[in-house]
Amino acid sequence: MKKIVIIGSTGSIGVQTLEVCSSNSNEFEIYAITAGENIEKLETQIAKYKPKYYDNLPKIDFNLSNSKLLDSEKIVSAKDVDFILFASSGSQAHIPIFKAIQSGKNIGLTNKEVIVTYGPIIMEDAKKFGSNIYPVDSEPSAIWQCIDGKNKDISKIILTASGGAFRDISFNDLKDITPEQAKKHPNWDMGEKITIDSSTMMNKIFEIVETSYLFDIPIEKIEVLIHRESLVHSMVEFSDGSVKAQISKTDMRLPIQHALNYDSQNLNYQNKLDFSKLNNLSFNPVDRKKYPCYDFAIDYIKKGPLYISALSITNEILVDMFLNEKISYISIPNLMKFALDTEKFDDEINFDNIIEIREIIKSKISHKLNL
Repeated sequence: MKKIVIIGSTGSIGVQTLEVCSSNSNEFEIYAITAGENIEKLETQIAKYKPKYYDNLPKIDFNLSNSKLLDSEKIVSAKDVDFILFASSGSQAHIPIFKAIQSGKNIGLTNKEVIVTYGPIIMEDAKKFGSNIYPVDSEPSAIWQCIDGKNKDISKIILTASGGAFRDISFNDLKDITPEQAKKHPNWDMGEKITIDSSTMMNKIFEIVETSYLFDIPIEKIEVLIHRESLVHSMVEFSDGSVKAQISKTDMRLPIQHALNYDSQNLNYQNKLDFSKLNNLSFNPVDRKKYPCYDFAIDYIKKGPLYISALSITNEILVDMFLNEKISYISIPNLMKFALDTEKFDDEINFDNIIEIREIIKSKISHKLNL
């Protein structure tokens, strides 16, 4: 039985992972769960799933007899642990991820920000310490399922995008959009930040980078198409012209199960498609005028790893500001360009440089907005 750790158990992916583990309790033991500040929900999960260990940001000890408070860094490096699913968001959640990698653990990664911000360092450490990284994000998971380790004959990867919450509205008509409106995705039930990123198409920029890092594919070989139905999650075109596509419902439990069952095909998944009821699958190029963040970023990510880190950090700061109603939705692309356009990030990618970039960008935006 695999001992599973879920970092970020109170979020959407964490909750669904707990459900998958509970439905397959003969295969998975919920060894430990952690959360940020959603203490009430964490306490409810502990009572229901009875993990051996738990952790939370304020370090609140519930004084339970069967579940003990233990620091996340100790949890992810514990010898007993077989698999760790990182469902927390934000690039600053990198410390336990690196600790798990340096402990040689098998990990499932949903956190785009960490792989995008620290990608080359993560991949180098994973190789050095023998850690396997399995994608849980729907599109990279779909690619993983399509290539099955055979990535030498790939001529192109096609990522699909729903177009987000405002796909039928021109960008200039979005000046009065509120965070609540932006958090309503047409197809998926996701966390706040990723839903905002979906509406600006920045999530697709990060998936391009994530795919490039995870599968060692040049950015130039990765294409994005608008696919409103969100049923085809990715396609892989091989050098002989054949194409493999991964098609499934908008249900994160499938990529979660694939990651948890990394060493077997013992999947217990019932939410399957009925192809007789599919009337249309549409694919269209991205209208870059409608998505100015995407328009700026698609060329920016070709500048190099540290530029990519700066882009991820900048986007994270701006989305947080929008969610806290400090800036308007329509100001995000202009502030992104302002923060990044004139800066040079040609140095080697390392922790010190990334920390410095965060301070530079944060200060620059705050000064611009008189915050």
